[in-house]
This record gives sequence, C-alpha cells and structure tokens, in this order.
Amino acid sequence: MAQSSDLGGVAELYKAICDHQPLDEYGADWTWGEYPSVDGLRQMIEADTLMIGIKDRQVVAGGLLTTGEEYPQVDWPHQFADDEVGILHLFGVHPKYRRTGISSELLQAIIKQAGKEGKQAVHLDVLAGNVPSEKLYVKNDFTVVQALTLHYDDIGDQDAKVLEYCI
Repeated sequence: MAQSSDLGGVAELYKAICDHQPLDEYGADWTWGEYPSVDGLRQMIEADTLMIGIKDRQVVAGGLLTTGEEYPQVDWPHQFADDEVGILHLFGVHPKYRRTGISSELLQAIIKQAGKEGKQAVHLDVLAGNVPSEKLYVKNDFTVVQALTLHYDDIGDQDAKVLEYCI
C-alpha cells in the first residue's frame, strides 16, 4: 500500500502517464488534475486503497482497489455481496517501465491484497480497443464478461468491457 510519504512519487507517476497519453495508441484518457489529482491521490493513500509498484527506488506503477459494486447493469457469472467485490481503478504503469513485467507483478499483488481483505472477486473495466490492457488482464486470469457502454464522469459515455477475476 502507498504511504503518505509516497504522495510525491505517486503524483509524478500519474502525471507522467497522463502527459504520455497523446503518444499512446491506447490509454485510459485520464486528465491530470481532474482524474487523477493530487488531492484524490492523497485521499486514496489515506484510505489505504492505493497500491504501488516500485523499481529503481521510484514509483513506477499504481492501482486503486475499492469495494462495492460499480457495475449494477452487468449480470456477473459469479454472484457476491458488494463488500466481497474489489473494484480495480487507475491501474497504470510509467511509460519508461512498460514491458518490464511490473504490471503483472502489481496486478498479482493487488489480487493477493483483495483476498486478504476477504474479497471473492475483483472486477474492472477497460475501454474497448485497449488491446494491451485487455491482454494483460486475460493473461492474469481475468475473464471478459461483457461489452457495454459505460458512463465516466470525466470522459462521458464510452464503449468498454468488464472483466472478472475470482479469488
């Protein structure tokens, strides 16, 4: 889990990801300062929901694990109570550290943490066409459940896929 002392490094990570998005063929289309923001990241750290990956003594990956049901319109193949489901958000890797294995390492650590917290499943969404992210999740045993249109407060309605990992 990220600590308050990691805030500067976490902010640098997400700013680097956002700044690099125009060069990426695929991406989450985040807007630095809006989503994510320093205040939002601080709140995530204080709530012990933000996990990070560190290489070369710097924060190079991050992911937010929340609890609850984020996708009420999805007919999930496995039914769990809202508090038994972890929702993965803001999963990203610094552009310089892509293709180094850190994404799978952090994803597995997040899944392990979810299990320690009593979660039975992890759910997430990926924008349609984001082939590298979808491949990463499927490689790590997530199952594509459904393609649908989701509303994101920062970017509006988008075609996406939802995935599930059963712990």
